[in-house]
Amino acid sequence: MTLHKKPHIENKKEASVKKLALRLEALKAQGLDERTIQRDVTVRQIKAAIRQAKHQMARLAEIEALDRKKAEIREEKRNAPKEARPKVKKAQQGESHRKAKKEKKQSMQGKGGDE
Repeated sequence: MTLHKKPHIENKKEASVKKLALRLEALKAQGLDERTIQRDVTVRQIKAAIRQAKHQMARLAEIEALDRKKAEIREEKRNAPKEARPKVKKAQQGESHRKAKKEKKQSMQGKGGDE
């Protein structure tokens, strides 16, 4: 879920709350008791939509908090003094890597299944 969906989720939740209020009012006007109203299929579906929107908004809040935390860490790293690292020339690094690979290959050939 992405942050650009936040306004749509908020609108969906608000619309569902309004629908629920209208539905409850209509059912009470019909003279139904509270238990029957709560068991009404449409009421349950609307409540489910509200619950779903609530969970989505909670998840978006978590994502926003994580983004803020990452931004703070990024800013700290940007402002921190850079540590001096010993520079290794790529030619030296590649050569040692080739030697290690060659030695490994030779050791594997020595262990072959020649019996």
